[in-house]
Amino acid sequence: IAKAGGIPPLVALVRDGNDAQKASAADALWGLAANDDNRLAIAKAGGIPPLVALIRDGTDAQKEEAALALAKLANSADNQVLIAEAGGIPPLVALICDGNAAQKANAANALGNLVECDDNIAKAGGYPPLVALVRDGNDAQKASAAFALGNLASFCDDNQIAIAKADGIPPLVALVRDGNDKQKEYAAGALQNLAA
Repeated sequence: IAKAGGIPPLVALVRDGNDAQKASAADALWGLAANDDNRLAIAKAGGIPPLVALIRDGTDAQKEEAALALAKLANSADNQVLIAEAGGIPPLVALICDGNAAQKANAANALGNLVECDDNIAKAGGYPPLVALVRDGNDAQKASAAFALGNLASFCDDNQIAIAKADGIPPLVALVRDGNDKQKEYAAGALQNLAA
């Protein structure tokens, strides 16, 4: 798809298509963002700002798909900076607070991959909503939020302190004790990083 020149028209559809087209194009970009070359090509084609716009102003389906795409695009350090520069962090935090079940899990995954922008996540008030998801979310949300907190706590004293101040440790301990296998894995990893 990338070799056939499919990425620029998909980005154009995310920006200018109708509601269904935007959601489908965001989903296609999510699938294409599975490798470094495509993540770079999506960013070069200007794909990050329209995905951020969908998270902020899109329909429920668009928000869900755009959060997934940004989560994958954020696997590149350069893209993490571009997502922050496009204003993507505050709407992702808002999605964790106010989105539907899938949107919350997808937004948590995206924030968990934005480790190069952790100061922006703190400024946007991202830690308390992530802790709330670990404590009160559904199974997918708990796993995604524990993953995010674990990544953000990696080798960063300020983030470790922010997570502790947001009362993040008790719900992570509860997940280690009572969660499903994936939740236990991510919660234990988060506690490992918090203990560093």
